[in-house]
Amino acid sequence: MTSRDRHSTPSPYSDAPEAIESRRSTARLIRLALLLVLLAFLLWAGLKAWRVAGAARSLLAVEDEARALAANGLANVDANAAEALLLGARADIVTLRDELGFIRPIAPYLGWVPRLGPALVAAPHLLDMADAGSEAGVLAFGGLKPALAIAQNGDFGMERLGELLPVVAEAGPALAQASAALDRTAAARAALADAVPAEELPWRVQQLLQLADTWLPLGRNGLRLAPHLPALLGADGPRRYLIMAQNEDELRATGGFLTGAGIVTVENGRIVDLSFLDSNYVDNYWVKPYDFPPQPLYDYMGLEMLLFRDANYWPDFPTSARKAMDLYAYGRDVAPLDGAIAIDQEFLRLLVDATGPIPIPDSDQTINAGNLLQMLRQARDIQEGQEIGKWVEDRKAFLGGFAVAIRTRVESDFGSIDLPKLARNLAAAGDGRHLSIYVRDAGAAAALTATGWDGRLPTAPPGDFLMVVDSNMGYNKVNLLVERTLTYEVNLGPQPQATLSALYSHTGEPSAEPCAQGVEAEFAQAASYLALADKCYWNYLRVYAPGGSVLQASSSHTVPGQTLFNSRTWDGAAQTVAEQPGLTTFANFFLLPRAAEVSTMFQYALPEGVTVTEDGDTVYRLTVFKQPGTRPELLALRVALPSGATLVDASLPAQMQDGRLLLSTTLDKNVVITLRYR
Repeated sequence: MTSRDRHSTPSPYSDAPEAIESRRSTARLIRLALLLVLLAFLLWAGLKAWRVAGAARSLLAVEDEARALAANGLANVDANAAEALLLGARADIVTLRDELGFIRPIAPYLGWVPRLGPALVAAPHLLDMADAGSEAGVLAFGGLKPALAIAQNGDFGMERLGELLPVVAEAGPALAQASAALDRTAAARAALADAVPAEELPWRVQQLLQLADTWLPLGRNGLRLAPHLPALLGADGPRRYLIMAQNEDELRATGGFLTGAGIVTVENGRIVDLSFLDSNYVDNYWVKPYDFPPQPLYDYMGLEMLLFRDANYWPDFPTSARKAMDLYAYGRDVAPLDGAIAIDQEFLRLLVDATGPIPIPDSDQTINAGNLLQMLRQARDIQEGQEIGKWVEDRKAFLGGFAVAIRTRVESDFGSIDLPKLARNLAAAGDGRHLSIYVRDAGAAAALTATGWDGRLPTAPPGDFLMVVDSNMGYNKVNLLVERTLTYEVNLGPQPQATLSALYSHTGEPSAEPCAQGVEAEFAQAASYLALADKCYWNYLRVYAPGGSVLQASSSHTVPGQTLFNSRTWDGAAQTVAEQPGLTTFANFFLLPRAAEVSTMFQYALPEGVTVTEDGDTVYRLTVFKQPGTRPELLALRVALPSGATLVDASLPAQMQDGRLLLSTTLDKNVVITLRYR
């Protein structure tokens, strides 16, 4: 076929009138279809925008409505109106969740949008928080709504607390669901923190997040414990708990020397009995045999029996609590106890801060949060005209009077107590390790473990672990004058290694008085509390590390025999001791004279597994437990990453110096520090 023949062949796309009209019809149909799609999209978007705007407007009104409902106090809240408000807010949040779901896949990539970028990235996490949080609120309020009616029926006081227990028991399933929902809220909050720095979010969102950060932990712990409260408060029979009154000025493993012991009996929500006595009067060793103490108590203190006052030797509180409960029952010939509650002076200060001033019976004294510590110490001192023998016998009687005074304040004027503040302060005491609770009830014990208030040491902590525990073995109150600074260095090379350094400083005045263990002379002279504090410090120091850690080197210390009861000089380095399952324990002993400083060091190899791989990165996670009873103290962390590694993220601000990452925090509660690198 010639070229001419090929060009003359009719084309199916020829410009015949029929073909042109066909193409025009097709184009019109496409334009019409596109228009319909656009209209449908606009209708969909408009409807979605209308629903979102309506839900948002409704939610914005919730805060004002809630304030109006609560304006006259809890006793006057309209329960039905409050429930309707919660349900309405929940419905609006569900609407926002469903209507804005299409944003979720693209939200992480919208950070570039001017001004709105951080909010767009945060949107899915904020919706998750609102969704789970509103679900928890509806479930919890619905379950406890009958309790509000009881509390509003006449003058509600501690004597009527038993009326609430059946309601709480009935609400158990709903509260368990609410607890799970609040756990999802916390998970969404953590995801938000990883996605967007809080300071980049709108001011109003920052304010709401600060509010959530204040109340979310308290709400989670409250919902964990609530289903177990009827049993714990004696709904099905009396419960008897040991109160372990500890003095952190004489530091011991679980918070301080066991200076006093109390028994509180609760039944149907009421305190039916409360008694206190000096810890020295718990035991009956002149009639009954007692066990030999842990070896360090014999070696460094000269003790030949394990008595109640030294029962809190183990930093794992359930272990010490069970030993204290058993010794109390053994010494006092009473039935086994149901649990133990360890408190210290800081706990009492937080308690009085919430209850308000406490008048002391049969005196003109009133205790408040500002003078509590001073009054506790002064009450221990000999009073004018008091004989020394009588003073030694009664020097702790103030504890019983104080306990009665608090009970009277709570029972007689319960309505005047700021309950939200009381809840916050008790939670702060638990988180700050000034309150530890152990119970035999398995369900309640598991809930307490989840809160962290049971003082339980982990048996298999993930990653790295550190706890530094001091025990005052000098029979004095010197911890009032001792400060401690911790430095933890980690090398994350092929064989991870750690070095802990602890600097101890005695802040008292220099003195030529020789160090001598014990306070017999001070008792004979009726020395003041502060005189008992201005002494030398004999410290049995234990360091708890991950199981499988191997001690490589340590500082050596000498404690002259003439300073000890047993006259045997201690001169040596740290030792590895078998004590806590799942952890390795290193121990040392040293003497800190007045106005002096002592530095201790432990160097050890960490086991495999202190780092893990997550999403292609390597993660180092360090869990640090605060010793109960200690004041907030500085913890400096220095980490050497493997050669060639680059830091991706850190849970604390980090800076590089001399090839190491430097981080620091104030150790005022248990903390988890995380580093991610590749």
